[in-house]
Amino acid sequence: MGFSAINTNNNLVFIVVSFMLAVMGISGFVGKNNIHRLSFKIYPVGDIFANKDGEFTLEIYNNKKFLPSVALKLFILNTQKDIFFISPASSSRSFVNIKFNKRGLHKLESIMIESPYPFNFFVRYKYYKIDSEITVFPEPANILVSTDNYNIIGDSNDSSKKTMKLEELSNIRSYSNDPAKRIFWKQFAKTGELYTKEYTGEDSRSFQIVFEDLIKYYPLEESLSLATKMVEEFYKNGVVFSLVLKGETYFVRSNADRRTVLKMLALYENKTDH
Repeated sequence: MGFSAINTNNNLVFIVVSFMLAVMGISGFVGKNNIHRLSFKIYPVGDIFANKDGEFTLEIYNNKKFLPSVALKLFILNTQKDIFFISPASSSRSFVNIKFNKRGLHKLESIMIESPYPFNFFVRYKYYKIDSEITVFPEPANILVSTDNYNIIGDSNDSSKKTMKLEELSNIRSYSNDPAKRIFWKQFAKTGELYTKEYTGEDSRSFQIVFEDLIKYYPLEESLSLATKMVEEFYKNGVVFSLVLKGETYFVRSNADRRTVLKMLALYENKTDH
């Protein structure tokens, strides 16, 4: 059209060409600034387990003083998230689900952002570094843990069965940040003070999960899944227990203890994944 305008010396064609160039210039300027000067934070809402959707909080900050960010598409690993509008000098918070196929320490190194804004002529994209490390716990085994006698029952196709039993009530002590399931509510109703129930067994203080015993009978990853399932079920049902790993005993009395032993299982003979 530019050559046509010169050859014909037609003012109308000059106007059309000027208009098209102006639209392209505006599109380039606005589109580039639309995806620039952003910053991101991403962190898990709860515990993240392998092969399960993990919920993350995604915070996006628009550091531009006058221009909004519009029609954004974010790509984080295998997940896409659409953000419609972020006002100037403000932030947006949303939730995304990300699935990791392996246990261990994973690095979320970057987020790719793209947008066709403003005229959908071109799709522009940009990478932002986030450098976030996520500990992914082993996938809990698909087994049933009975709250009555703690029988561990394999799948219907698996003939193996492993039984673990909790003994009788043996002692009552003062409450010390123990799971709610262990609280002696009847005593609380009488005295107004919190007490914790303890049970007998080979170890009067707790039930033991000996990881080295599991790997004698199961492959490593299956043993980690079994141990993870037991940790989750025992803690949820208020069982005072400990994990024996590489000769060291780790008692689980609080949620922080639970997360510590799950992290140890997640990183057991495992290299950092990217």
